[in-house]
Amino acid sequence: MNKKERIDAVLAGKKPDRTPMALVDGGAWVALHSNMSYRQLYGSEDGGAAKIVEFAKEIDTDLISAVSGVFTACLNAFGCPINIDKTGFPVDTGVAFKDPETEIPALDKSTIREKLLANEFVCNMLKQCRNVKALAGDEKYLIGDIAAPFTMAAVMVGSQDFIMMLIDDPELCEQLIDFTTEVCIEMFRLLHENGCDIALPAEPVGSGSMISTSMFEEFAVPALKKVREALPEYKYFFTHVCGASGSRVPGLIEAGTQVFSCDYLVDLETAFKDADGKLMFFGNINPAGAILRGTPEQVYEEACTAIRISGGKGLILGTGCDLASDAPLENVKALSRACKDMA
Repeated sequence: MNKKERIDAVLAGKKPDRTPMALVDGGAWVALHSNMSYRQLYGSEDGGAAKIVEFAKEIDTDLISAVSGVFTACLNAFGCPINIDKTGFPVDTGVAFKDPETEIPALDKSTIREKLLANEFVCNMLKQCRNVKALAGDEKYLIGDIAAPFTMAAVMVGSQDFIMMLIDDPELCEQLIDFTTEVCIEMFRLLHENGCDIALPAEPVGSGSMISTSMFEEFAVPALKKVREALPEYKYFFTHVCGASGSRVPGLIEAGTQVFSCDYLVDLETAFKDADGKLMFFGNINPAGAILRGTPEQVYEEACTAIRISGGKGLILGTGCDLASDAPLENVKALSRACKDMA
């Protein structure tokens, strides 16, 4: 099987020749080891595409990131400040509002695409996507991870204030989530137009470590479902949820998610049973554990355990969340080595 066929087999519920391997992101690693800030990486002639493709080739991934390390950066188009000058760190995204009660109702969905295309960093994201497609799109599917609607809304307000707002003023939250749902849809449309094959909205604020299951199903799931239904052009639809989020399996199935990109705090064996073949998995090796602080042998053993749990089906092996920028290269390479040895 080639790399695309391997992914196709997983999504079809079939057993591939071996478990495929990919990273949720890895942009911070690429930036640090290129000795570049995100401003420099994305502002370069090809948007950093060649460096991303080189890294993905070295660790032998079966998917490749279309936009790396900047999952909330598109919110800069709607008033969120971004810090893109820290080498080796994710993009810092600040809040958009001084007075949410008056500013949220004034948000205009009709200008979303216009504002995205007028934003310099968004244009650089699209440039990177186009160039990654040109360099690697024949071999691998491109996966684009940006913040999902619930997390976008939380970032625009500030996560703590947003969670309090969910309790105190749920109608205002719903207005904001309605807006960020359209932002998410339009950003994914732009990425697809520039070569992206797989949509991966990420919901770190929807984590089981942050909010209740009922709150996730009331606010996050309907927005994810709307995003999924609005993007029929996408080959596949993944969703990432951080933390102890095994309880998110039913909601993600309801939303139409095909692959749950799950953190190491999700018990993979239980998750497979709960999904009952309706959801595949991407993960879930702890990026802050053996990958960052352990040895290649420790990473290899954890990877082999995950593959055994899957029975060789329904799993794309990878990190449970973003790869730390200073993770040892040999530790990362141990993931693909385990996939090949367990074939």
